[in-house]
Amino acid sequence: MNRSFNPHSTNVFEEFVELSEQIAAPSKVATSTGGNQATENRSPKIILSPVTGKIRELRISKSLINQLIYKGEPYPVCSYNVYHTMLLRDIVVPTSEAQLKGLYFETKCLGSSAGGQVTVDLPRHKKTGAKLSDHERIDQAIGRFYDVVKEYGLIVDSNYTQIYRKRLWVDPDRRNKTPVFLDGTLDFISPITTPRYSLDVANIDLKLTRDRDTCDSFNTGLYHPTPWGCPEKMSFTEAMMYRVIFDLPFVYLVFDYKKENAGFKDIPIITDINDPDPLKASIAQKRMDDLYNTLRWVCDAIFRWESLHWPMEPNTLVCQKCVIADCPKRIEKVEI
Repeated sequence: MNRSFNPHSTNVFEEFVELSEQIAAPSKVATSTGGNQATENRSPKIILSPVTGKIRELRISKSLINQLIYKGEPYPVCSYNVYHTMLLRDIVVPTSEAQLKGLYFETKCLGSSAGGQVTVDLPRHKKTGAKLSDHERIDQAIGRFYDVVKEYGLIVDSNYTQIYRKRLWVDPDRRNKTPVFLDGTLDFISPITTPRYSLDVANIDLKLTRDRDTCDSFNTGLYHPTPWGCPEKMSFTEAMMYRVIFDLPFVYLVFDYKKENAGFKDIPIITDINDPDPLKASIAQKRMDDLYNTLRWVCDAIFRWESLHWPMEPNTLVCQKCVIADCPKRIEKVEI
């Protein structure tokens, strides 16, 4: 599917293409690999030595981080589960209802989601086959997206959507010297012009949420919802990761499908540590320091678990949702 819309003059489009060329043509960037085919979608996050069986390369994505730690606070996890579902990825975790809705939204807006995955429908009424109420409201959100494309001068072009890249992470303070790459797939790159700011090219990250105005970031034990209504409270891991990987300004486009007053909001995130505004540069540097500390924790945890041979660590929260059905410790009682 190739959806595109160009509200600009040809000259402006050519300027955008020139600015974004280094992202869409990664062969021109020596420190990165990848392209517009995001084949990393289900591939392992680790490469094991055929001789020792030890990790000889690790890839860290924002989704891996988000399943292990939130704003400096580690989640309770089982390293055996992490190894199989998040790193080796030989056991697949079923797609959740919320994830399925997000994949459908991305497909209808951009033509596909990460890895070239296409989700063209959502579960319907079992008897009538009619769309359910959420489905109808998500379709309305898709219509709003195309209105925003026109209003903000966005360019949605298949050459600049779902771009994958991995970049070697160089950190002299990291203890383990096994090569670590940061990887990710951006939704699309585009110019953006709003009443508050204008960017020649930016990494635009699409989000679908039930309520864009919520300020709750309660902990369910294994997950923190993003407080889109109070973005100052959110984790900036994703935005900073993508700044390191793609070196572009970062903007969230958040659409919701609540019953009343559904709409959207754009949230530009301060990520440039070299911003000419000293205050913004200081904010970005603090967020970058937080990202590096998080990455170090993730690396240390993974290599520590490896040294312990990925011990099974039964936990009430983890075990009740674990997809490893034959885990011998799955049914153990856990003190509460």
